[in-house]
Parts: sequence; structure tokens; C-alpha cells
Amino acid sequence: MLKYLCVSFLIAFGYNANTQTILGDFDIDQSNGKVLLAWTIKSGSVCNGMQIFRSKDSVNFVLIEDIQGVCGDLSSSVSYTYTDQTPILNNYNYYKINFGGLEDSNILGIEVINILSNSYLLKPNPVTGASDLYFENDNQSEVVLKVFDDFGDVIYIEETQANKFTLDSTSFSSGMYYFSLENKTTRNVINGKAVILNQ
Repeated sequence: MLKYLCVSFLIAFGYNANTQTILGDFDIDQSNGKVLLAWTIKSGSVCNGMQIFRSKDSVNFVLIEDIQGVCGDLSSSVSYTYTDQTPILNNYNYYKINFGGLEDSNILGIEVINILSNSYLLKPNPVTGASDLYFENDNQSEVVLKVFDDFGDVIYIEETQANKFTLDSTSFSSGMYYFSLENKTTRNVINGKAVILNQ
């Protein structure tokens, strides 16, 4: 009798040896220091609960949300979303979803950058190779980067409407450099410095 109960439970919650996967799609995006997960369970597939896991190295995962109850639907696909309100800031975050112990999603990673107003993040610093210089630019204004030498002379200029520049160490000699980020719409200027090391 116990054997039949187990078989009935697995059938009721979507187990099928011929089914490749119950997950239709899985995407992540980040905004304002939060990560939005969106996924779809295929039509005809159901599971008993979903568990969302996060990792900072794509190997060691911790449970961040346990969604109880039956998920999916036998007659149509079902879409779900979840917002991670507290990801690891200014770092990569990796996510996977387990569907009732039957199946794991693929692992997706995203870098969550959260810069304070009138500030910047240079990563990695010192610059050895290429480093990204992040700054706040939600309105996609034109931002001008100027790099200065020790004498205050401008030795490099670049413009963007994105929220980062990429500094290539091969464009500079090793040493300390000063830079400014000017928002051409607001006229706001952020000053900073970078150490560049060429090997």
C-alpha cells in the first residue's frame, strides 16, 4: 500500500520520467540594488513548493526563500517572480531554484552595483589590466571622464551615457592618477583617484 501512495504522490506533483524539465525559462535583472527573478513552469508540470537559493561564488548556496504549496498547472504555463531585497552589493550574486526536490534550475549570475549619490566605485582597484569605474547615472545623462596627471594636465577624456567607464591600464604608465566625472546635465562633478599598475 505504501508503494502505491508514493507513486500517486509523484504523479500528482508532476514527476514524469519522460519529462526533460518543468522549467520553461528563467531570467534575472537588477535595479536599485535589488534583484528580480522571473521564471515560468511549463504547461502540464507541477511541483510541491519552490526554494530559491543565492550564492556569492556559484558553489556554496544558501536558502533565501521557501515558497510553499503546489506550483505550476496541468493545463497552462505559469509565470512567477521574486525580488531579492538584500543581495550582496557591489558583487556577483548567483541564483538557482529547486522545484519540490525534483529539479534544479540552471544557475544565473548578475553583478549588483549600488553606488551612493555623489560617489563612485572603481573595481578592481588598483587597476591591473582593466577596471570598471561605476557611478550613478539613472537618467542616462552625458557624463565626461577626465584623467589628470600629477601636474593637473588632462591626459585622457571619454564620454558615455551609461553608468560606467572601463579603465585600461595599458593606456597609462604605472602610478597615481586623479580623475573627475562631470554630469553635463546637472553639472555635478565627482572627483576621485586611481592607482594603475602595469606588470
